[in-house]
Amino acid sequence: MIRHPARLWKVSGEKISCGVCARRCMIAKGGRGFCGVRENTDGVLYANSYGLLTAANLDPIEKKPLYHFLPGTTTFSVSGFGCNFTCKHCQNYTLSQTRSIPAEYVPPEAVVQEAILLGAKSISFTYNEPTISFEYVYDTAKLAKEQGLTSAFITNGYLSKEALLELAPFLGAIRIDLKGFTDEFYKTVCGARLKPVLDTILLSKELGLHLELVTLVIPGYNDSVDEIDAMLDWVMTNLGPAVPHHFTAFMPMCHMQDVPRTPFSTLDRIYRQAKAHGLYYPYIGNMPHADGSKTICPECGAVLIDRDGFAEHTRGVEDGHCTTCGRKIEGVFSHEDL
Repeated sequence: MIRHPARLWKVSGEKISCGVCARRCMIAKGGRGFCGVRENTDGVLYANSYGLLTAANLDPIEKKPLYHFLPGTTTFSVSGFGCNFTCKHCQNYTLSQTRSIPAEYVPPEAVVQEAILLGAKSISFTYNEPTISFEYVYDTAKLAKEQGLTSAFITNGYLSKEALLELAPFLGAIRIDLKGFTDEFYKTVCGARLKPVLDTILLSKELGLHLELVTLVIPGYNDSVDEIDAMLDWVMTNLGPAVPHHFTAFMPMCHMQDVPRTPFSTLDRIYRQAKAHGLYYPYIGNMPHADGSKTICPECGAVLIDRDGFAEHTRGVEDGHCTTCGRKIEGVFSHEDL
């Protein structure tokens, strides 16, 4: 266990108030926050998972998924363990829903050096929820930026405003799970609330971070026409049409083994709903779809990038512009755009 001083906390009576995530846990002496890795030791808050990595892999950036952030490049993905959600369908539950797991201490300097040696263009904090490793993410992303690398924060969106404001200067992109669009879904399936996630999405947009959304579509839980319409209405009203939104297929996992896979018909209907609402860049993930993996120019309809899995086959965008009509395409297509 690494005892690293935590950030963003204050003493509140005989407890410590942790300010890293939206739960704002009140932690008694000797106790830990909901995440299990932030501990009050004699009135001082420590981040006990600092630098303890459970995975470090070179991935296509599209795997995050990020389709408009340095497409075609690789990212160095790192993860810890634990989470501030309790999602019944978690695809990485062996990492997220544990409070103790074999892990290797890797200092920020080593992560940045390895990313550079591997030729990655970014570092992604991913697999488990990176918010609970706030101090490590902050130190690593700051050092990465000093060394010419950018960073991507792959998150459930349940971090506090203060945490995002501190991290934002060192992030190139934030990819947020918008898991559903009712508070009931968040409460019963994720053990959380919807509003803090929406607040993080709005703040990310306000801060000018490159933002992409992901919604895992679970049959019978968050896939109704009305709920998707409400979600798309909110996105169009608050974010506009240009934020990429990935709708991905659910596969039976964790505590939802009895729920069927998402049928193609549902994802196809949602893709058409998104287009009808005016979204420029809806995507379909975890399932083949004729148009759902393509980046299409909103102006002329040319296929800018066609993907087979995480591999690109068409490149109709140059210097961030459509090569057919010249329209500027929203996203980060080179480091000069950061």
